[in-house]
Amino acid sequence: MQVTPQDFEDVYATARMAHAGQKRRSGEDYFSHPSAVRNLVRKYYPGDSAAEMVALLHDTIEDAPGSTVATAQEMKDWIRNSIADNNTAEEIISTVEKLTHEKGQEYSSYVASLADDPVALKVKLTDMLHNLSSSPSPRQKEKYSQALRVLVDTGGGIPSGISTSHWDALMSLSETTNEQLLRSVVKEMIQDHKSL
Repeated sequence: MQVTPQDFEDVYATARMAHAGQKRRSGEDYFSHPSAVRNLVRKYYPGDSAAEMVALLHDTIEDAPGSTVATAQEMKDWIRNSIADNNTAEEIISTVEKLTHEKGQEYSSYVASLADDPVALKVKLTDMLHNLSSSPSPRQKEKYSQALRVLVDTGGGIPSGISTSHWDALMSLSETTNEQLLRSVVKEMIQDHKSL
């Protein structure tokens, strides 16, 4: 994959334009989210330029059509025009398409379907981490917690290619109140046992 500094500048501008005028539930500009996801990708996966570009673009095909562009095809054309190498552009678009959650698709199976694409999974899990750190609803935490359990069950542990520190941060934020309580009780039991 060939990525240049100019590609990053152009992709950043494209993602910004794609989300122009959009707001998060918190009221802040929507672009703050893909920008934060990109920064988290850079933190947990330094040097993975494809994941950084996909992080900036991850919601564009889902959210821009009907808002800042007319169609998903127009959004894909914007992305193509932002990346000098055609093959790289197509790989990035393909990954962003995989991250586009289709309405009606069960969330846990959608996340599990990303396990065979390391870049898509890194970005999705980083997206989830940012969402969980931004005042998630109990329903959102449960949805993410269930998706992570499905990933672990189908893959037999932490998914391949996922940084342990990223996974630990994600797990600590996705725990429901009952799971946090259970972890606390188990920790106290272990400490009590050690003090005997």
